[in-house]
Order: sequence, then structure tokens, then C-alpha cells
Amino acid sequence: MKKLRAPEKIGQYSVQDCIGQGSMGEIWLCHDPSLDRMLVVKRMQLALRGYEDLVQRFNREVQVLAAMNHPNIVQVYGYWMEKGQLNLSMEFINGWSLKQILDKAPILPVWAACSVLWGCLNALIHVHSKTFVHRDLKPSNIMVDFAGQIKLLDFGIARVQNQEITIPGTIIGTAAYMSPEQVRGENATEFSDIFSLGIIAFEMLTGKHPFRDDNPEKTSKNILGKNITSADFPEGIPNELRRLVCRMLSKDASKRAGSAYGCLMELDLVMSGLPRELLHPLASWLRSVRKEMPLPASPIWKKNIPPLAWIAGAAGIGLVVGFILKAIF
Repeated sequence: MKKLRAPEKIGQYSVQDCIGQGSMGEIWLCHDPSLDRMLVVKRMQLALRGYEDLVQRFNREVQVLAAMNHPNIVQVYGYWMEKGQLNLSMEFINGWSLKQILDKAPILPVWAACSVLWGCLNALIHVHSKTFVHRDLKPSNIMVDFAGQIKLLDFGIARVQNQEITIPGTIIGTAAYMSPEQVRGENATEFSDIFSLGIIAFEMLTGKHPFRDDNPEKTSKNILGKNITSADFPEGIPNELRRLVCRMLSKDASKRAGSAYGCLMELDLVMSGLPRELLHPLASWLRSVRKEMPLPASPIWKKNIPPLAWIAGAAGIGLVVGFILKAIF
């Protein structure tokens, strides 16, 4: 793709580099001199202004992001028209997309996959509380910054639940990460986002996509008909985590662990033996992957002893103490 000539300024921002270019426009890395910080400006192509659906998509992303205020969602700064072009300024995420990470390390350590899943679920709880549905969750739309923070981005095709501006029966989203209802052309709901995130979770844990095939048609057929079970996971994956991901990938939307919050509560039980703060371990692991260095030691995962085991252990100790006392006296 031909490298674009960078404008000297966009609005009040000094342009540094083009970091993205697509069918709708460009993404420019800029410097804000007033606050001395880096940010990103998404600029819509002039030629697209006559296409109402694309303008509407751009406006929708602005409206959705403006309604969000969450540490796991990219932050919007401003929106304006300049010389006939729409511009959206956003937080600069200094990190890698999950797609970049999976290209380099196809299987994540279980604790790292849980950490990414935790951040995404927290973001979805906030998104769904605002009655929005993301509709396009995929590894390239999930960022892990170099401090270990998870960020969800690209809300260009998000929708308000029970409101639809696209033509009924139109398939919206990325084929390999769609839910069964999206494949059928039905309206996406919050459960559709859970299914897409379930695909991503499976990919992080196994190194392979659960449904992808030779072509989009076969992939869609697998999404509709192929069931994922606990046996599809490699050894070393906790059974509770396997069951959670399988529920997220249920064909029946009503069986997908209830909600993003329900999934988070189940994940909390899986992660109960891990440290509560995983930003630093995740940042250290990502740095090692990027620089192809030896991986750091994993966080210590303390295995919880079930309450019944504690009782049995205490009873056993009591019997031993009783025998000792009886022998002495």
C-alpha cells in the first residue's frame, strides 16, 4: 500500500506518523503540545463523505466511545470537521493487539489468557450496561499495552440493543468471530459478544481457532453446527475454565453463562489462586515475547483447598492428636 504523505498538523495536533490505513480512512499518531502527550487521530477519507452508511458508522463509533468511561475501553478525546474531513481523536495505546501477540505466541500461558479474558469481560460489562453491543470482537480489536492493561477498541459497527439501522438479514461482523445468530442474519445481542469472546478465549488457550475452515462458508457452517467440549482443550487447562469457555460457545444464546458479569464471576473462581494484580506479570511476559527473550517465571498459582478437604484434614489431625494423648496418659 502506498505510503501517505503526512500532513503537518491535524487540528491542534502535530502529526508524527501514519499507523493505520483502511477503506474508510487513515489513523495518525499525533502529539498534543498543550498536554504533551501522544494520541491517535482517525480521519475519514474525503471521498467517502457521500456514503451515508459509512458516515453513520463513523458517527456511531464516536457516540459509543463518548458514552464509555472505563479503564478497559479506549478513551475518546474529540470529534470535529476540518477541511471537509471528519476527525476523531482517541487515546494512544502503546502496546500490541492480541492478534500480534497470537502471531508471535499462539498459545498463551493459562494465567495470561485469564488476565486478557478478565479485562475483556470487565469492558463488556460496561458496554452492555450502556445497552450497546460491540458486534465485532476479534483479536485485532483487543489491545494489551506495554504496562499490561487490556483495552477494547473499534466500536464502528456497535449497536444499541433492540435498535438496528442495517437491513434485516444483513450479516454484520467478522465471519470467523461471529455468533450463530449473526451468521443467520439475526440481530446481535450481548450474548453474541460473549460467543465471540469465547472463540478468542479458546484461541488463546489452544493456539487454534475452534471453527475456522478453508473458506468463510465452511467456517460459518462450523459456527452453526460444531460443538466444543472439554475434550477439545489440551492438558493443563483447569476444568472450570474449560467448562466456562464451552458455555460461552453454546449455540443457545440463553445458556452462555447468563451475561458478561456471570462469566466474570465464574472466571473469578478459576483465578482465585492467582494474585489479584496481574498487570506487571503480563507486561513482563509481553516484553519477553516481543524481544524474543526467555520468558519470566509465571505468577504463583496457589491451589485452593476445598472446604471439605480442610474439614477432613482437621479431623485427621484431631485423631492423631487423640492417639498421642491417649498413649501418653
